[in-house]
Amino acid sequence: MTARLELAYLGFEVSDRPAWDRLLTQVIGMMPGSHNSDGSQGYRLDEFAQRMFVREGTADDVCAVGLAAYDRAEFDALCARLRGAGIEPQAGTPDELRARHVDHLVRFKDPWGHPLELCLGLKTSPTPFGSAVQSNGFVTGDMGMGHLILVMPDLEAAVPFYTDVIGMSVSDTGAEEWAGIVLSAVFLYCNPRHHSIALAGGVPAVKRIAHFEVHMPSIDDVGLAWDRTRSAGIEVTHMPGRHTEGVYSFYGRTPSGFEYEVGTEGFRVDENWRQRHLSRFTLWGHHVPTPAEAG
Repeated sequence: MTARLELAYLGFEVSDRPAWDRLLTQVIGMMPGSHNSDGSQGYRLDEFAQRMFVREGTADDVCAVGLAAYDRAEFDALCARLRGAGIEPQAGTPDELRARHVDHLVRFKDPWGHPLELCLGLKTSPTPFGSAVQSNGFVTGDMGMGHLILVMPDLEAAVPFYTDVIGMSVSDTGAEEWAGIVLSAVFLYCNPRHHSIALAGGVPAVKRIAHFEVHMPSIDDVGLAWDRTRSAGIEVTHMPGRHTEGVYSFYGRTPSGFEYEVGTEGFRVDENWRQRHLSRFTLWGHHVPTPAEAG
């Protein structure tokens, strides 16, 4: 049975906080959140107090992948599965609870060092969400904040950890030749979003994360984000296109080197979903820009 979880928040350690702030607020359209007690800066996508945070540092990589359990029984069950796998979750301190804006928190790492956190009780903000540039907001609700792709040195070994221990289910698998290498991926769901986490193999392990995605209500919202990306001079890494799970999106380069994706639409999954093996991840588009397109 699939665990009832959502991707609650992401944290990044970054060397250029002003550039990240411009990307998140002026280009993607998040709303600034609170300055946290641990020195991090929070950002909002919806009614919750924090869906993303950045902190100063040299890693330029993901530093927290926050998964929220739907209830206390789900929280306790996942902690028990972690202990059964020989991983002792570390309880969050009062300062960490305040910085994450949650009621309960444990921290742990997967066997490949990815920094994971399990939380319960995401706190809402007393003020309504309001973006200076993304007036229609973001699609979260029962699907969490979006998705991310984690780079795995051993994809075959990673899948049982994320399914048997974390409790996610496989929506699709696939492999595609890209720029002379074969990229393999396993897409994992834990709510109606087609994937909250995908595991990638065959990717040079420069970063723990390949990209994160935020979801918008319409193609027009994505198009406006595309215009803001181009106007801001941000590198576009993949042109607009349609993925084989139905998402229409484009990709850009974050100040830390990995990618971000802005998308809309896409398939919802449930217990009746039939897993597919894909020979390509894109139905059309998503090509690397030509020099003329990049200009």
